[in-house]
Amino acid sequence: NLSPHQIPGMTMSWQKVFSTLASTRLREAYARAVLGEDPEVQPKERAKLIESGLLDADGSVNDALFKELLAAASAPRPQGVDRFFREGRLDGLPAGHADRLSVLEHLADRLFPGGQELTEPQVNLLIATVTRDIPTLRRALVDYGYLVRNADGTGYRRSEVA
Repeated sequence: NLSPHQIPGMTMSWQKVFSTLASTRLREAYARAVLGEDPEVQPKERAKLIESGLLDADGSVNDALFKELLAAASAPRPQGVDRFFREGRLDGLPAGHADRLSVLEHLADRLFPGGQELTEPQVNLLIATVTRDIPTLRRALVDYGYLVRNADGTGYRRSEVA
């Protein structure tokens, strides 16, 4: 019981499925097959249904087709620190200590130039590019040692060693 993606030289694609289903005759034949009825198709039509992946090589309905197409089309899951960002913005600080450190280190490297002192408004502008919760992220960067705040509060700089 081979499905089209298991037959050498045949590939499955949602475009092929939709172009096959665009034909009223083939759509009706596929519907009959799904209902367990004889699709009543010519050999050429049967070949199109098989080639598209809607039917298996033996003429039975390929029940796994739509799940396989959806799985193939799904976006890859973000890895590493990217898991905590949506459209370039931080969802929130991760609860896990190791993940939190990874995100803070990533942000410190990404946002703050080394060897340069920044005012609090400058730091806030940079932090605002990734979150709305500016005070929480600024405080975490300082508390975890990624940013160093001057004792008098006049400026910040990226820590050389966190």
